Amino acid sequence: MIKHDGDADNVDENADIDIFILNTELETVSSSAGLDRFEYAEIPAGLDDIFYIIVDHYRGYNSESTAYIIKNTPSSSTNEAVKTKLHQSNSDINIGKLLIAQKDFNADSSINNNLKNEITLRMDGYPAKLVEISTSELSELVGLPNDQEYLSSLKENFIDTYKIGRWRKATNLLKQKLPEIKVDLDYKKYLHVDFVKDPLHDGYQWWSFDIMNLPEGLEILGTDVKPINVAVLDSGGPYEIDLAYQRSIFDSDRGWDMEDNDPLPDDVEFEQGEFSHGTHVGSTISMLNDGIDANGFGARVTPVRVCFEGGCGPTYEAYLFINGDENESETSWAERTAISKGLALSELDEKLHAMNMSYGGGGSATSNACQKLAEISESGVLIASSSGNGGIGSMNYPAACPTVFSVAATNGTHRRSSYSSTNEFVDFAAPGGEYSDWNDDSIDDLVYAYARIESEMIDSPVPLVGAQGTSMSSPHGAGFLGLLKYYYEEISRPFNENTNLPDILKYNHVEQMLKGNLLTNDVNKISREFDTTARPGRDDHLGYGIIDLEKAIKSVDAFKNGYFDSFDNLPYYQTVSNVKLEKGTTSEFEISPNGRAGPDFNSITYSFNNNFIEVDDLGNSNYSVKIAPDYNSAGWVLTPITFEFPLLEGVVLPYAGYEILASNVEILFHIKGASQDLNIPSLKVNLLNENDEEVQTTYTDILNGEGSIALTDIADGFYKLQVCSDINGDSSWCGSGELAGLSEIFEVSSSSVSQVNLSVEATSEGVPNNAPVIISNPENSDATVAAVGQDYLYRVLAEDEDYVDENNPANNGKPPRSWFDYSIEIINQSDGSSGDFLTIDIIGEVKGTPENGDGGNWTIRIGVSDRIDTTIQEYTLAVDE
Repeated sequence: MIKHDGDADNVDENADIDIFILNTELETVSSSAGLDRFEYAEIPAGLDDIFYIIVDHYRGYNSESTAYIIKNTPSSSTNEAVKTKLHQSNSDINIGKLLIAQKDFNADSSINNNLKNEITLRMDGYPAKLVEISTSELSELVGLPNDQEYLSSLKENFIDTYKIGRWRKATNLLKQKLPEIKVDLDYKKYLHVDFVKDPLHDGYQWWSFDIMNLPEGLEILGTDVKPINVAVLDSGGPYEIDLAYQRSIFDSDRGWDMEDNDPLPDDVEFEQGEFSHGTHVGSTISMLNDGIDANGFGARVTPVRVCFEGGCGPTYEAYLFINGDENESETSWAERTAISKGLALSELDEKLHAMNMSYGGGGSATSNACQKLAEISESGVLIASSSGNGGIGSMNYPAACPTVFSVAATNGTHRRSSYSSTNEFVDFAAPGGEYSDWNDDSIDDLVYAYARIESEMIDSPVPLVGAQGTSMSSPHGAGFLGLLKYYYEEISRPFNENTNLPDILKYNHVEQMLKGNLLTNDVNKISREFDTTARPGRDDHLGYGIIDLEKAIKSVDAFKNGYFDSFDNLPYYQTVSNVKLEKGTTSEFEISPNGRAGPDFNSITYSFNNNFIEVDDLGNSNYSVKIAPDYNSAGWVLTPITFEFPLLEGVVLPYAGYEILASNVEILFHIKGASQDLNIPSLKVNLLNENDEEVQTTYTDILNGEGSIALTDIADGFYKLQVCSDINGDSSWCGSGELAGLSEIFEVSSSSVSQVNLSVEATSEGVPNNAPVIISNPENSDATVAAVGQDYLYRVLAEDEDYVDENNPANNGKPPRSWFDYSIEIINQSDGSSGDFLTIDIIGEVKGTPENGDGGNWTIRIGVSDRIDTTIQEYTLAVDE
């Protein structure tokens, strides 16, 4: 300020100017309102951010006119005193609270003895206390003029900003009048680092971050990069000069290329401009929370290259590398990390917290791979792996290894993504995305991360690539496990208070926490719009539920404050997994409480489908079950008894909202129907919806009048059954001369039973041919753009439900690419002329190199034929000169 002599006490002659910074939502993000000559406010600007600066002339003491100068200086160039003022100006505060501490209460300040006595009285004899005092009370105590009749444009148009300014001014006056006490504003986030949304968070990441409560968890842990190391075994990472590397933390100097056995674990496909699976997985974990692009977990990633072109080879060598065993690299993660820090191996002060494997295939629980992973797990590394993309009933290793956490995938409505594998080994779920806008925000519900070299993203509106799969959910799980381990072992350290707790968090401890409902959100416990079957408790779809970082932190704190005293003593109920019944018999079983669970902590309720079974409570948590007497329909039945455990009123909880996880006992039985003495070598059974679209298909033989089918995981609704034979063995199901039958429409629901009748008789003519279905999309593979002089490739993929693979029924409807006939038309949209710079080969690959004169927009028409019908796919190709 120009008209100011530097004396803050000279309120009669000095002008008073305050400064405020507002964002585009007109929220006050920074403010400075004192009586000094200089005011300091910090603008937390990122790329393309817009802020408003309000300069207010406060006239409470006088109306002296003045001029002022605004000086814009980077905070990095200021001294520590100014940096402190800038930080304080940019902090969110609680109006009405001050943290006051004694400096020297015996100092002589007779001028303000009344004020000191009033403040001392409010401290209740404590040397330091958070004092509650209203703005009007404090203003009166420090002599700030009454503002009831005060008129100003700031007060009229920005009342919330004005209130902040008046509170800061009154506080500054208190500091000025009582220098012998220490006065601090009550900063809302003082002890925590705010989770700051990077620019693409709200558009692309909100749905996945919100369900995991990742922002809330990072509010506590801090969004800065922490010494949390996560090994990512995948296709490698980005090059150091690329954007993906610079805006993430890839510790490539700690990893290894197991494919080529060299110390550069860079993704070759990334360099070639292809989608980099490893970069996407790694940056999901390690993207910087720096106000640029998107957010991550604040963890570090060590890339270990084991995959190339969709296949993963030397994974076991990678396990040896991680575990410090002898391997072809002749080094280890620990040794590489020590070298990168200039330390001897014996001096290494870091650990590996977690490990991610977004790949899968065959295996067994007793395989060498699973055994080696068990050794790594026992050393304290928490391991996550993708459950697989095979859908219902499929299973993959290493996710199914006993000491690996199998991670399922969810979409934008937080239900299981349709491709996500379901099996008994699924531990928990995390966002994996699905190609559809389930949550109606106009953006596909995919997982967005860096995945392509920067030069390939020039024409993209964002530098991130969307992808779906359990490959995308697994790194969320690995990042979560790394943060959990870090918080338990290095921040909260509950073992300091309770020496019976382990100082290293291992697989078995996390498994117990999952059973105790301490780490996840059981989203399947109620039915929802897109998932009408409720599955309370652990289920094969999402395991124990979707990971929840804020809940996990609260749970660790409950160990620290003594609420939980042992991992073996957490509250849950142990139940038998299933009971098999026979007609006319009764089976008994028991559910056993663990930890605090029991009659002093909770009650027990149970529910079941009484159309199928009868259940009786025998007391002392013992129950009996039998087949309902009136149920006589032939076939297999699998139905659950669901036990829930409402907490008693008034019991002490570890934190608000805690509940015991529900448990399920699956009841299985089979009733045989009447049979006729006939043999049919093969029947195909199709479950059709009301539009005659196939929902599920299965097969059975009829031998001596008996056959059986199993159709599982059927959503409530109305269906038909279609039965076809292939007596001649020529794959002409339902064709001429075969047996065929179609039922009437029947209902499937969890609360009713339908009896289905159909007649099977010979047909005199075949069924209509089904045309091929093209399943590839050029927009999803960047095949709608090309450039002169650059090679172009688009792989056309199709399915045909008429295709039958006798050797492998799993391939039915999915013929090899060479089974189809292909055609292509290239039409210039400006003049209608034909082009010849692209061809399509016998496996459906569209290839070519546009030349000079081929620039512009072209209509591409792809034909896929099964030699009876042809399906056309049309799209626009933009060729850049």
